Amino acid sequence: MIVDCSSHPDWRSNTYLVADRAGGTAVFVDAGGPVEPLMARAAELGVRVTHVLLTHEHIDHTAQLLPLEERFDADAVTPDASLGGVSIAVGDLVLRSVATPGHCDGHVAWIVEEDGEPVAAFTGDALFRGSVGGTMSGGRDGLQRLRTSILDVLLALPPDTVLYPGHMEQTTVATELADNPFVCAWRDGGAADGDPVVVAGMDATLLLEGPDYDGGTKAWVRFDDGSEAVVGGSMVSRAGART
Repeated sequence: MIVDCSSHPDWRSNTYLVADRAGGTAVFVDAGGPVEPLMARAAELGVRVTHVLLTHEHIDHTAQLLPLEERFDADAVTPDASLGGVSIAVGDLVLRSVATPGHCDGHVAWIVEEDGEPVAAFTGDALFRGSVGGTMSGGRDGLQRLRTSILDVLLALPPDTVLYPGHMEQTTVATELADNPFVCAWRDGGAADGDPVVVAGMDATLLLEGPDYDGGTKAWVRFDDGSEAVVGGSMVSRAGART
């Protein structure tokens, strides 16, 4: 398997070119990063590009979709078309969609299988290296759905499965099980209540703050109505929080 990545300089969102081999078949996964280098790479490899597979339809993952469709006459596979489970043959590989909601309703991961065994997964904005996706677009139960997507779907893959996230560097299942602070807290049953904070004008309790892919932080918070969410650290303010 050949995987090449291009990342947007501001959004830090990744576009991936995935091929079974040089001279074989390829697909793109997501379309937010610059596509010109990957178009050139596809020509260098001499591969036939058949599809653009989307993990979700936020603009930082779809902005370059049209150029890819036009250049390769490729079929776009949106989450709406793949939430029920779709398998795309890519030469000697199979890319299989699995629903991974939580960051947003329409979100899938694409699992790469070789000889019937999972070897990699493209996780979109569900799971990053050392962090997780925000859930404010995922509804009141977005946090619970994200936890299920991560713990019961993505991290249930074999430990050496390579994870290619929608932002920043690749990782592995084993690494995230051992080192991701959100994963460790959720597997251990939760986190102790922390400081009172304000999130988007709402009183909340900070449960955990950890690193994010952009150099900032992500925060797991519990609102006064009992609902929980993962939000960007920039949304969290201690000043003026209810005491």
